Parts: sequence; structure tokens; C-alpha cells
Amino acid sequence: MSSGGKKLTGIKKAMAKQMIRSWTDVPQFQLSTTVRCDNLIAYRKSLPAKISFTALIAKAAAIVLKEFPELNQRFVDGLVESVETVNIGIASDTKRGLLVPVISMADTKSLVELQTDLNQIKEQSKVGKFAMEQLTGGTFTISNLGMFNVEQFSSIVNTPELGILAIGKIARKPYVDEENQLIAASVLQPVLTLDHRVADGALGARFLTRFAEIIEQPKIHLPKE
Repeated sequence: MSSGGKKLTGIKKAMAKQMIRSWTDVPQFQLSTTVRCDNLIAYRKSLPAKISFTALIAKAAAIVLKEFPELNQRFVDGLVESVETVNIGIASDTKRGLLVPVISMADTKSLVELQTDLNQIKEQSKVGKFAMEQLTGGTFTISNLGMFNVEQFSSIVNTPELGILAIGKIARKPYVDEENQLIAASVLQPVLTLDHRVADGALGARFLTRFAEIIEQPKIHLPKE
């Protein structure tokens, strides 16, 4: 026999309302690709500072969003609002549940600055305390579950944002290279979810194609620090 339910309160109640709103009000679609990451792994090892894969992915996403401003917008009350800066939300497992603190102006920050912001988010997540301004103003979200041995998943758009990028673990897999040879390679399988009211499949495909190009050739496209 059930002993009765427990009502959601506080942050969890607010997040539940946000998820229901996103799921019921936003027609969503997903796109995925396979990205080879051997160069990214080597590039990360060559950096003078300790930089996480999340920081590298956030920087790559920020570069692409700056190039495709159609996705760096917010859909509010039937109106599409353009935003000058790229403000990336980082879906975080905190003591108080799922929160999405925002790294403002990610497009202008160095890898070291992004890593500093991510380190702060990690520390604050341990106690679940964030100022309201840290949780608002995002234009795009990244959800990374690679540390949990998850290879691929999809996420729900964090409305009023237009998109969210789901990142799993970088895994060793069979891969056919440019010379049509079967090799073992380190690959990532990101899944992009978009608001279909504003974005279409072609735009999403261009985003993922450019994102993959940056990740596969980091020495050319990513900063050195």
C-alpha cells in the first residue's frame, strides 16, 4: 500500500513547471552527427592550462552561435528576440536538483576564463546556491553527461531559448577515415534539439556541421588559451 505522495517544492517545483512548459508549448526536433575527437584530445593535452572538454565544447558552440545568430535568440510571447552576446547555460546536477547557471558573453571569453566560470559553477553546485542573475539570460544550453558513461542522449529545449546541445562521452569506436580505412577512433555523438517554431532542419544541420569542423580541427578554430 502506498504511504502517500510527496509534493515537489522550491527549485524542483519550478524546474518541473519549466519542463512541462518546454515539452507542451515547444515543437522540438533533434539532429545528431558523429564527430572524431582524436585531434581535440591531443589539442587539450597541448594547452598550458588545465581545460575541460566542457570548456572546449562550450567555446566551439559559442563560435558557431556567433556565426549563426538565428539560433542565438529567444522566443518570448510570440516574438523572436535577438541577443548580441552568446550566453551559454550549463545544465548542472546540484544539491538542489537540476539548475542551469549561465556563462554570459561566452563568445568573448578565453578558454581559461570559461574554465574559471565552469569551476565556479561546479563549486556552487555542491551547495546548490546561485544568484537569480546567474540563472537567467541564457541563449543556448549545453548538457554534458559524458562523465556518467552516457554515449548519446537528447535533451528538452530550455525555453525561451531555441536550442540545447546534448554531449555524451568521447568513446573509442570503429570509424571509417578519409582514406576509407577502418580504424579505431575517439568519437563524440552530439545531439542538437531545436525549437521548430523558429529553426528548421537545414539550419540545425549547418550548426552541427560547423560544430564538428571546429572540434575536429581545434588547432585551426579554437584559441590557444
